[in-house]
Amino acid sequence: MAQDEKHDGIRGVADRAKDAVGGVVGMAAAATGGSTDSESFVTNAVIGDIYELEAGRLALRRGVSEPVRRLAEALIDDHTTSAHQLTSTFRGMESAPQPPLELDERRADMIDHLRKAPDDAFDARFLEQQYLAHEENVRLFRGFAESGDDPRLRLFAAASLPTLERHLDLVRGLRSH
Repeated sequence: MAQDEKHDGIRGVADRAKDAVGGVVGMAAAATGGSTDSESFVTNAVIGDIYELEAGRLALRRGVSEPVRRLAEALIDDHTTSAHQLTSTFRGMESAPQPPLELDERRADMIDHLRKAPDDAFDARFLEQQYLAHEENVRLFRGFAESGDDPRLRLFAAASLPTLERHLDLVRGLRSH
């Protein structure tokens, strides 16, 4: 039993470190090509919605605290809306980028890390990931709203930004308690 707890602790530290490195990589990508190129923006926006929906569903099932569960509900509601709005935006584009249908490896690993988190560490791990994910998304959407190469997607990014900023503020507040 003590060996299993030690392994979970070491694995948990490694998973959190991998998530943190992935967050830095994601923020760098969001600040470069994702900020101007429609295809990169769409790919990251869609994957971001898929990740948020999966993470939110996990938090509804496994979250311990009521504030984490309420955040998960808001994420599911808002990112479902975002996914529908982005799809509607595609319909009006002549040469719409092909959106991905599943998570990339980095965010699939993040979901896997949430699934593996011990029950008593789930809420903290979820909030750590949400902080990284929303920092990345705010940077991506702000950059694209200011400099993106497609006016319809720029409008979508600008309209979505306040919700992402609100999510980031909620996560910051929950992490500080």
